[in-house]
Amino acid sequence: MFFHLFYYKLISFLKTAVDKRAVSVVRALASFLVFLGFAYSAYTFAFAATRFLLEHTRTGLYLYHTFISMLLFVLFIAVNLGNIIVSYSTLYRSSEVNFLLTKPVSFTTIFALKFFDNFFYSSTTLFVVAFMALYGYGSYFGYPWYLFAGIMLFVLIPFMFLSACLAVLVLMAIMKLAGKIGFRKVMAGLFALYFFFIYLFFDSSNPVTLVEKINRYYPNVDAYFLHTAPGILEYLPNHWVAQCLFYVARGDVVHALPYAGFLLAVTIAAFSILIYVADRYYYRSWLVSLEVQSATRKIYDQAHRHFMDFRSRSIFPSQIEVMIKKEFFSFIREASQWIHLVVMIILTGLFAVSVSNINLNLHVMDVQMLTYLVMFVFGGFMVSSLALRFVFPMIGLEGQTFWALRSSPMNGRKIFLIKFLLGFALILPIAEYIAIASNIPFMSLPALRPLLLWSGVFTAFWMSLTMVAFNLGFGGFFANYLERNPIRAASSQGATLTFLATLLYLIAVVTSILIPVSAYFETLFRFKLLDRNLFLIAGVLIAVLSSFLSFIGFLIGHRSIRRDF
Repeated sequence: MFFHLFYYKLISFLKTAVDKRAVSVVRALASFLVFLGFAYSAYTFAFAATRFLLEHTRTGLYLYHTFISMLLFVLFIAVNLGNIIVSYSTLYRSSEVNFLLTKPVSFTTIFALKFFDNFFYSSTTLFVVAFMALYGYGSYFGYPWYLFAGIMLFVLIPFMFLSACLAVLVLMAIMKLAGKIGFRKVMAGLFALYFFFIYLFFDSSNPVTLVEKINRYYPNVDAYFLHTAPGILEYLPNHWVAQCLFYVARGDVVHALPYAGFLLAVTIAAFSILIYVADRYYYRSWLVSLEVQSATRKIYDQAHRHFMDFRSRSIFPSQIEVMIKKEFFSFIREASQWIHLVVMIILTGLFAVSVSNINLNLHVMDVQMLTYLVMFVFGGFMVSSLALRFVFPMIGLEGQTFWALRSSPMNGRKIFLIKFLLGFALILPIAEYIAIASNIPFMSLPALRPLLLWSGVFTAFWMSLTMVAFNLGFGGFFANYLERNPIRAASSQGATLTFLATLLYLIAVVTSILIPVSAYFETLFRFKLLDRNLFLIAGVLIAVLSSFLSFIGFLIGHRSIRRDF
């Protein structure tokens, strides 16, 4: 039964994906070219980063793979949290599940079908990025093709699959506890647990502390770290993957096999436990989800007025007031929206607090400059992810009721502008907070202290403006008014294409600030005079590029509002 349903789902996907119309062909070709460019960029970055850290710095092979372990931990948590939220919509809110439950199909079959559907749907882009990063990393060491295939099939894919299995197990535990103590209490406890676990990990494996140890034990860096017990970290899956890659890079495949085998065995065990739990509890948890949904619906009380109540007076004109309140209630009523926002704000806050407390005692120009650029890129990546997740679906989520807005006496430009301002008000404070926190550790020289900070604040403003305008505009262009799930809307082909385009914009911004940032750190460590015009030129380039892309986003978005949907 499982393979029967899976086969026809695959046929349905291929029938709907293959469209011979000229517009669809051009769109598919553009998507392929952007994917190709992004894949090549991931390959180039991985290859260049590996060569730079191993040849131009004092980073040993083991320490480099320790950094890889940290990145894998971030990937594991991101996939895990993402699957918790996405799986809730897929397993408990999907109309397909409601349909299959009325048919002679076992609950376990329905669960397995939707689990794989969710995993492959949400992880396609990550597979492409992971493979190209692996290809760039392995090309530096001269790996043969079969070694790439083996690492991808038996290490990286099980690593991501294990994260997805644990996420769904956590989700089912949430549903079980929510029926007893309440959904909000369970989610608050889960956020606190994840926050504590992430903080504990980075506190015990501070990257700056590791870099400082290089000077103490150089050139015997690998010998020192190889005989240093990682403690509880050795029981984490990211450590197994990093150790496997480390031994493969040394040419010691024999010592790499146990880590790969252990990871594969744990993944199989986790999936077996997941299927067993689903067989006993999935249907009951689905019933609990109905109770949770009904409990969150409050009875209308005429005596109680919400601060967004339509009966309350507003300082805005009536049309703008209605749009703002409609967007607010549409956002709050969808649990996956505010839960995901809280998760991303917590992760953003944790990142900002962690980087703002970094003490860069290691006075090495290349390391500090690379650290700054990595944090800048990561901050831009988080802003891009927020815009994609919450701004891109804003127009498509209007659904079939969009005719009500279109037929109202409201200008389409005003509708787009209100949505843009709401998205901008959400993204800008987060982007500025990240920019300020990530610049604090690098304000060392009193005479230059404000320069890097104000440059980061200025860049964060233009990045927020561009990300919101671009995602909202192309979100309207690629809008699917039949899709009611905001997470799936933000994971569609159009969303992926938009996300990759914003990453290309992020690369352009990093390229623009590379020269002034390099000059800034040369001033700190080599006592050269800083030409402040370099920051001015970079700022003008970023402002011009951002204005141009924002105008394109506005133009496309306004036209998408006006077209017949």
